[in-house]
Amino acid sequence: MGQLLQLTETRRQLGLALEVLCHDRWVLGFLRGGSMQPIAASEVTRRLLRSRPLLPLARRALFEQRPIAVNSLLPYADPADGFDWELDWPAIIYAPVAAEHQRPTGLLVLGCRSDHWYTDDDVLYAATLGATLAPFVAALRGPLGRMTEAESEVAQLLATGMSVSEVAQAIRTDESRARALIEAVNRKLEQRGAKAAVRRIPVCVW
Repeated sequence: MGQLLQLTETRRQLGLALEVLCHDRWVLGFLRGGSMQPIAASEVTRRLLRSRPLLPLARRALFEQRPIAVNSLLPYADPADGFDWELDWPAIIYAPVAAEHQRPTGLLVLGCRSDHWYTDDDVLYAATLGATLAPFVAALRGPLGRMTEAESEVAQLLATGMSVSEVAQAIRTDESRARALIEAVNRKLEQRGAKAAVRRIPVCVW
């Protein structure tokens, strides 16, 4: 349960730290096979908690090992055919999660649905968060990487404090199935204790 508590606390701290940056949504995840597997998100929705392929700008941020901000000059409008917040929202930041002089192990993505312009200070702050989150992502990458997509989703739901019945409702299954998934999650998290202590996420005021 130690890593689950670690996930819960870091999710809370990250939410507080991101209050400094203008945003409507954020997702933190680790990298796996050209995709990002979410660890935590600002919203508890199945769409955000599932693995998704890395978009070109996310790949660029990881390759260059620096945050990339996307600031659109066009106003946001609901698209007529489909929706992808990373493509449609006017302001997005991709911040690699990596220790100093190390390859990124994860990615932090945040964005605004309203018009906004991310400054150089915003990008620097996102870079600091990426470095601070590196031990946490590294500690959970192994256990979460061994989980199925359903188990990973349950782990994230548990980190928000959901009960068995609430988890069952969120993943649209019965309580016996939810309980079995929770037991599998706890077992895989206990197989490897966190090797690195999580540093407190700094909340800076510019």
